[in-house]
Amino acid sequence: MVIFRIFTVLILAIAGANIALAQQSGVKGVRMMRVRGNVLAVEDSDRVKIAADDGNIYSVTLLGVDAPDENQGFFKKARKRLSELVDGKDVTVMLRTNERDESYAVLFVGGDDIGLHLIRDGLAWFSPLRAATQNDSDQDQYKEAEASARTAKKGLWDDKDSVAPWTFRGEKLVTTATPPSTALKLASPSGSTTQPAPRAEPVPGRAYILGPRGGCYYLNDQGIKVYVKDKSLCNKPE
Repeated sequence: MVIFRIFTVLILAIAGANIALAQQSGVKGVRMMRVRGNVLAVEDSDRVKIAADDGNIYSVTLLGVDAPDENQGFFKKARKRLSELVDGKDVTVMLRTNERDESYAVLFVGGDDIGLHLIRDGLAWFSPLRAATQNDSDQDQYKEAEASARTAKKGLWDDKDSVAPWTFRGEKLVTTATPPSTALKLASPSGSTTQPAPRAEPVPGRAYILGPRGGCYYLNDQGIKVYVKDKSLCNKPE
């Protein structure tokens, strides 16, 4: 009887931990859990395959990270470095899976955040599009790591012709950290002052993307494209 009660308490504790982790994601439609496992393969410069201790195989992209795509400069170096950091090693995975079964993860080997490590080495960019479920503190840490690597001209930052992966894929990424300033009044040919036509104001912190066909959109909390009518939101800030 005592053993049964202990077993029940353990089950409830595990369930409660998983619920707490799911609530911490703060994003509707996103499942979040923590697993341990072993890296089976490095599939890309920012994606790995993991055999988890829950019996499942996961193919995950590093959360908040976008490393060079295939056919880009530094792709091979980024993939090689990722292999050196994780290949065949035991890892702890903070896994987030959206409604389309796309999986993003923060990957730890010991206490080392592998995505952050790639950014610090100058072999990846911080990606706002892949950081929707990342807290502000972690995002700031990734941004600071990228800024430091850029200043030190590490890795790809030593190449003045390096192109961000989203640009290489034909997407234009625009982030808005703060609301735009109030537009100045313009003088008309008659001498009177007129106010420029009102424009939609971008949402602070939201990344707007200009797709290859000219559509302007952002990704909502579920990772789904939401197109906006005002394409000026996808214009590069001056």
